[in-house]
Amino acid sequence: MRPLPRLFAAPGTLAADSRGLDRLLGLLLLAAAAALLAGWLLPVMTVRTLLVFYDEVSILTGALRLLETGDFALFALIVLFTVVLPVGKLAVAWLAWSHLKVGDARVRRLLGWIETIGRWSMLDVFVAAMLVVVIKLSLISDVEIHAGLYVFIAAVVLSMIAVRRIAVLAHRRLETLPPSQHP
Repeated sequence: MRPLPRLFAAPGTLAADSRGLDRLLGLLLLAAAAALLAGWLLPVMTVRTLLVFYDEVSILTGALRLLETGDFALFALIVLFTVVLPVGKLAVAWLAWSHLKVGDARVRRLLGWIETIGRWSMLDVFVAAMLVVVIKLSLISDVEIHAGLYVFIAAVVLSMIAVRRIAVLAHRRLETLPPSQHP
C-alpha cells in the first residue's frame, strides 16, 4: 500500500517519510508560529502607575517604545531574542522538515544550527519575565499579566517540542542511511 501524498512535503524528506504522530510535526510548527505571532501582538501586561495611569503593553509595542526612547541596546536584545531567533528557528525547522532530503549535507548543518539556537530558546521568555519583575519591583507601578505572555511561552514550548522531535527523527534517519548517501 502506497502512503498518501503529504501537503508541503517533498519526497525523501522527514515530512514525507514520517509515521504516526510524527506526521503532525508540520502542524505543530505552524501552531508554534501562530502562537508566536499572537504572543507578539496580544497584551503581555498592563502597567498601572500611581493607580491613575495605565498602559497595556505587547512585546512589539514594548520594543517600539524602547526604540522611541533611545534604548537601542535593549531594543536590539528584545527583538533578537523574541523575534529574530524564534522566527529563524521555526523557518529552519520547517525547511529541514519539509524540503530537504535527509541525505542532503545541509540537513546536518541545519540541525546543528537548530540545536545551538535551541539552547537559547528560553532566553526570550526569561527576557519577558525579567521585564515584568523589574516593573513589579518599582514602588509606583503595578503590573497585571495578560494572555500574551502565556501565549508567547506556549509558542516557545511548542517550537521546542517540534524542533527536538525533528532533530531526533533526522539523526535516526542519518544513522540508517547507507555510507554512500551520508552527507
